[in-house]
Amino acid sequence: MYSTFSKVDERAAGGSSIFVKDNVIHSTVQLTTDLQAVAIRLSLDKTITLCSIYIPPNSIIDKAKLKNLTDQLPSPFILMGDFNAHNPLWGSKTHNAKGKIIEDFVSQEGLCIFNDGSNTYLHPGNGSYSSIDITICDPSLLLDYSWRVHDDLCGSDHFPIVLEHLFTSAQQRVPRWKLV
Repeated sequence: MYSTFSKVDERAAGGSSIFVKDNVIHSTVQLTTDLQAVAIRLSLDKTITLCSIYIPPNSIIDKAKLKNLTDQLPSPFILMGDFNAHNPLWGSKTHNAKGKIIEDFVSQEGLCIFNDGSNTYLHPGNGSYSSIDITICDPSLLLDYSWRVHDDLCGSDHFPIVLEHLFTSAQQRVPRWKLV
């Protein structure tokens, strides 16, 4: 498990984590950022970088911080997490300042968004749904994965995001021989 947390009154608050199966070859990516982000390199059918991020609701984000973060991620990468950003581009009914900043950043950097407009969050206080969890990637990865929102909250107020690789690697195939 790889994690980072903010400290509020000497207790963990917010934060982001990545859990990896023991049989997956992986290593940590050291990040120099004040964002709540953690990253690893994974060897699947090809080596990719996965970065998980949490941006608190009342925090201010700027493109320079996002650029600094993505510049530290070896390509190709997937950046996913709770951005607390609203934009119709990924399914929100409204815009907010964070949503506009992230939209501009994705556009300027030539990145792609996996989101299909599905709701990713259920507000526990008023029961409203929104799309504040975003999955961003290098264009070279967009067609390699399917993206969907799990239909069970699993005890959270955020629906789990499921990214599935669309192609099996040669190592996962059952060997076959044709004997003549």
